[in-house]
Amino acid sequence: MAVMSPACLASTDSTEAMTPAAFLGKANQPQEVYLEVILNGERQGSLQHLTLRGGKLFATSQTLDAIGLSSGKLGVAGTDEVPLDAVTGLRYRYDASTQTVTLTAEDRLRRPYALDARQLQKTPGADSGRGLVVNYDAIVQSDARSRLASWSEERYFDSHGVFSNTGVAYLYPGMHRYVRYDTSWSESDPDTLSTVQWGDAISSSLAWSRSIRLAGWQWRSNFALRPDLVTFPLPMLSGSAAVPSALDLYINNMHQLHTDVPSGPFELTNAPGITGAGQATLVTRDALGRLLTTSLPLYVDPRLLATGLSSYSVEMGFVRRNYGVASDDYDPHPAGSGTLRYGVNDALTVEGHAEAGDGLLDAGGGALVRLGMAGVVNGSLSASGGRMQGTQLSLGYQLIEPRFSISAQTTRTFGDYGDLAARQGTPVPTAIDQLTLSLPLFDQQTLAFSYIGYRVRGGIASRLGSVSYNVNFGNLLSLFFSGYQDFSQHRDRGFFLGVNIGLGNRVSLDATAGQQNGKLYYNANAARAPDYGGGWGWGLQAGGSGGIAYRQAQLQYLGGAGQVTGTLDTIAGHATGSLEALGSVVLMDDSIRAARRIYDGFALVSTDGVADIPVLHDNRIIGVTDAQGHLLIPDLNAYQDNHIAIDSMRLPADMRIDRTSIDAVPQSQSGVLAHFPLLHDDAASVILHDGEGRVLPPGLRVRYLEGGTETVVGYDGLTYINGLRKENHLQVDTPAGTCTARFVYQRAKNSGVPTIGPVACRVTPEREP
Repeated sequence: MAVMSPACLASTDSTEAMTPAAFLGKANQPQEVYLEVILNGERQGSLQHLTLRGGKLFATSQTLDAIGLSSGKLGVAGTDEVPLDAVTGLRYRYDASTQTVTLTAEDRLRRPYALDARQLQKTPGADSGRGLVVNYDAIVQSDARSRLASWSEERYFDSHGVFSNTGVAYLYPGMHRYVRYDTSWSESDPDTLSTVQWGDAISSSLAWSRSIRLAGWQWRSNFALRPDLVTFPLPMLSGSAAVPSALDLYINNMHQLHTDVPSGPFELTNAPGITGAGQATLVTRDALGRLLTTSLPLYVDPRLLATGLSSYSVEMGFVRRNYGVASDDYDPHPAGSGTLRYGVNDALTVEGHAEAGDGLLDAGGGALVRLGMAGVVNGSLSASGGRMQGTQLSLGYQLIEPRFSISAQTTRTFGDYGDLAARQGTPVPTAIDQLTLSLPLFDQQTLAFSYIGYRVRGGIASRLGSVSYNVNFGNLLSLFFSGYQDFSQHRDRGFFLGVNIGLGNRVSLDATAGQQNGKLYYNANAARAPDYGGGWGWGLQAGGSGGIAYRQAQLQYLGGAGQVTGTLDTIAGHATGSLEALGSVVLMDDSIRAARRIYDGFALVSTDGVADIPVLHDNRIIGVTDAQGHLLIPDLNAYQDNHIAIDSMRLPADMRIDRTSIDAVPQSQSGVLAHFPLLHDDAASVILHDGEGRVLPPGLRVRYLEGGTETVVGYDGLTYINGLRKENHLQVDTPAGTCTARFVYQRAKNSGVPTIGPVACRVTPEREP
């Protein structure tokens, strides 16, 4: 029920006397009013447009939304007006004298305050320079004879895409050959989250299908182009704050988020922290300052797709044969495959897959269904026709709880079921059974059991059971036990005990002992990994298996230009030495750089030829620019902000810089040029003397005539002037009058700010009229 102020019926348009009929007629006429709104005790900011009709206030859906109410919950759409008196759960008081309306609304009528727990914005548009990268991994082995093998990748990139070729060259005595692995050109579009690839590719697959290598054309979705995108369903957590309050989120009693929320209902999306079942706890305060706690159960499975999200892949070409052995062995019959996944809702994701070629057609469908808090069940059914006719059925279940997790999957084929991989000689297993049970025990302990059954038509069946136990004592010591038994081959069994000790300074000790198929096995290893910034690392290993002893010593050096590893092995008294070099060569910005292995995105920092400038990546100094003013950063995250900066305190005194940091966003497998333009400041320190050779006193005003700037004389007559020309003139106001100094400036490369002088400043005598 609305409580009306008497002032709301008072006319403010005229001071003339009115008859009662005239007064009522005027009061019933619609009046547009612009009022300040106070909702549940909080002022809402700008004035809002309402209509006063018959002593009652009316509002449109746009006004209700602007106030903070949900027009959809009130059933108001478009330009329709609703009387505020008719809304159940809403009370208001209109004060015409102050032109305000005070609303009191229940939470159910308010539009929830929305906030994203990840608090991420869409990544800025990625960039790519133009260049060439050659990655290499070369190893020389020597025992009775020497052998050289070198893997390499030749990668060209620009703003349109990436061309890549990989392969291995073998230089053995009596055998010199090169085996090509993959050659392709790919283009990615972050707007559509898709990648098109020409050349060699790997087809997509599902849990119940298999991938193949083929050469041709592929079009696939690529969620890696948007690292901020969450593809699986996440719960939306909601609550209400009585007053503007701090909101804390706990997932399984671990603090995940702290933020502020206004009064009223709120909705929190993209809550981080878990996979599987758990409990979310929201903590706010009430009007009296008391803590209010709300707990909500949730279940997260990254295998599902969010509602309305789809992923796909389509390939057409010729199936690759003898990969890694022959460079250009392809099946002459064309083939193709396609895969589609779609999130129907947050609890159901459907899947489909089909492939055809060489007289074979294979197609099937499946689904993943979330059973509330009881886990996720999945199943599929596929059939093949043509040269291989049969069906395949799979069914699985997974539940992840804080105190245990279980995963089970079984697959069966009937008839002569086959796919494109089977046509190339890799038969489809007739039965696969998998069962895993994991039990976290107490603190930092895990006990796990697993079973894998595998059977291929015409092959030996395997039924392997295993158990493992791990316990951690902080970050310094961990122990483990594992054992297995093949129930189809009773002599195939083993067990192992191990310990890992961390000694600090990147040094660790590992020891393992056990028995496998009746033979004793032992191994001990001590190692120190090189620091990320570069330096030496080493490793020592000793062990034995089945009465055969082996020893190994390793020395490693990691530098900015790559990594070199020397190894000496002895197995059963036979010694072998090897030397491995791992790194890359980059051609970019008219320069050739040697660098560490480049896996994905990278940046080439340029300081316009200025050397020895420290470069920081994510506020960590990673090196200094070389003699050409370059430094290569080899390990940036593609399609993400990578903060790169330089230390301007190390710049020469005569250099100026407009910016000292850049957010580099490289495309996948591409490099960006992080250019810091440096400007040479034509400046000098000028020593000024008077006409008698005496140093001018400090504090005198100096005017630079060519530049139109002013400064003052410093101690010892030293005066700093920038923006110099070849010919320069200064005027100085002295007690004896205005004097003039003239000097010549010539820039000297990389010499800093020069000192010129002494320069005589002579007073110009005044001419008599």
